[in-house]
Amino acid sequence: MSIESVLYTLVILCIVVIVHEFGHLIVAKSNGIYVKEFWVGFGPTLLSFDKNGTKYCLKPIPFGGACIFEDDPECDDPDKLFNRSGVWARIMTVFAGPFFNIVLAFVFSVLIISMSGSSVVVTTELVEVVKGSPADGAGLKAGDVITEYNGRDVDISTEVIIYNMVSDGSPVRLKYLRGSEEHEAVVSPEFDEKYGRYMFGIVFGESPAKWKSSTILKYSVCYVRMNVRSTVQGLKGLVLGRIGAENISGPVGMAGIVSDIYNEAKHEGLPTIVLNMFNLALIFSASLGIMNLLPLPGLDGGKLIILFIEAIRRKPLAREKEAVVNFVGFALLVIIMMLVMYNDILKLIRK
Repeated sequence: MSIESVLYTLVILCIVVIVHEFGHLIVAKSNGIYVKEFWVGFGPTLLSFDKNGTKYCLKPIPFGGACIFEDDPECDDPDKLFNRSGVWARIMTVFAGPFFNIVLAFVFSVLIISMSGSSVVVTTELVEVVKGSPADGAGLKAGDVITEYNGRDVDISTEVIIYNMVSDGSPVRLKYLRGSEEHEAVVSPEFDEKYGRYMFGIVFGESPAKWKSSTILKYSVCYVRMNVRSTVQGLKGLVLGRIGAENISGPVGMAGIVSDIYNEAKHEGLPTIVLNMFNLALIFSASLGIMNLLPLPGLDGGKLIILFIEAIRRKPLAREKEAVVNFVGFALLVIIMMLVMYNDILKLIRK
């Protein structure tokens, strides 16, 4: 693992996590919620300054940052404390972190597609249908454009591939355009031993002919959607046992992924390296945003569940009960992180 790949990993981690925490900060401030501290990095404070009642700190360990909402007796207005603020203000503040990660993913998507759209975006137009394949049997032909996969809109070929990766082989309802006419077909995919997934027997390969601003924005949204769906389908595959736990990676595994991609891209020059790093940052940002919305104690999703319960009941949960839930959730997260790190280290040793 080279020094360059480690540095790229740290930069990506910092950007993704800091934007997440900045989302919490900016929405909290806009709702008049008191923020005690905002950190960039972890460890002892190197530099700090106070502004509008918040202490901003720079710390030496570049693994992200934190936004601290602790109750503080020094706060000049107790009603501004997080736990005393309106429930919808708190919901927006908690949701802002994952939302800003999705926004960051969109920004990277625009940069990536603007730099190299035709090599990134492959549409759902079929350039070949393998003779005797399930797709051929269902009547699909080269030139058809798939528009829906089991009721979900698809605009990029990778979305179809992702759905097939977690498929259990059940028949799939596809909608497609042939010229200007819409058709529908039910295709039963066949398992391919070589690729280890179910396949239709179709080949994609077309990119948009013209790249206008509207086309870039459209496919930037589609590209982010694809990465969000990839994370969701990956979690689904993990729960259903179709994807092994060895495919989960943490910061150490992320460094290994960055190293592999950097080593492949460096022979093609700096623009290719930058493009690949942007793509990794997009993937990690979208993944962090979705993972944080999981309804688990200690994650933003778990906090949102508690806040939505409070909004429905019109009164908060007892602080003692909430503290126990958060403590248990944090303990589980630490255990999961340790297992993921152990898994990452094993993978590095086996290389």
